[in-house]
Amino acid sequence: MKYLLFLLMMNSACATSVKVEPMKPGELVTVESQPGFVRWVSFPVQEGWENATLQCKDQKLKHAPLGQGMRFAYIAETYHSDLSAFKCKLIQGKEEREVIDFSIKPFKYKEEKLKVPFRTIKLSKTDLARAQREQRMLAELYTKSAALPYFNQPFIAPLDSYITSIYGNRRVYNNAHKSQHLGTDFRAAIGVPVPATNRGRVLFAGDLFYTGGTVIIDHGMDIFSVYGHLSEVKVQEGQVVNRGDIVALSGNTGRSSGPHLHWGVKIHGDYVNGYSLIDESKKQFP
Repeated sequence: MKYLLFLLMMNSACATSVKVEPMKPGELVTVESQPGFVRWVSFPVQEGWENATLQCKDQKLKHAPLGQGMRFAYIAETYHSDLSAFKCKLIQGKEEREVIDFSIKPFKYKEEKLKVPFRTIKLSKTDLARAQREQRMLAELYTKSAALPYFNQPFIAPLDSYITSIYGNRRVYNNAHKSQHLGTDFRAAIGVPVPATNRGRVLFAGDLFYTGGTVIIDHGMDIFSVYGHLSEVKVQEGQVVNRGDIVALSGNTGRSSGPHLHWGVKIHGDYVNGYSLIDESKKQFP
């Protein structure tokens, strides 16, 4: 049973089908979220403020048009949230205007134990250097998202199969090493076709130490989907793919305890529950 509860082609990114009632300029939009979730938020902008910077806490977030006098953004709350409420504001020159009032409520995640090859836990100097080099490379790639969304329909799950590990599980590897599983694992034999969860541009297609065969897709607005432990990659970097296009075959590569598909969703630098993105994107395309 699936773990529930959990932008448009570049030239048409502004033309969503959402019906939004205009709000009075200056009225705060109230939003409630949880650690590891993303929220689709529409908010009013006054004329001349359409290109102002949207800042939430210390982050500058991409936002896009949503009809006259309105903009929208996808706002993620980190898994490691301290649950502090915050306000998002538009900044233009020396002027600031608050537009969103964000509150966070607790969410309890479960724990699971896994056995994986010891070398993937206690890294050799060579493996550690590789892993650190790859993290620096990925950090740079994640700064290259398109300003506007590539997509024009809601996100979907990559597979319709049993979920073996839900997002947010606190993991204990080999009864010693602890971490968090910031993705969703689907049961999949080696060689199962893996589709893109929405339209986007392939940012990375290759092999990584932790996730083995990996595909990363930029969907625009700092929204990325990650497909890991793949046995075969079917796309090339820079390629634009549509929702449902086969991008890879599932596998058992990298730090993996058995054949499966790891699906991650990263938004504005934080890995979030992919199903929250699916649910929230339906609000943009009802």
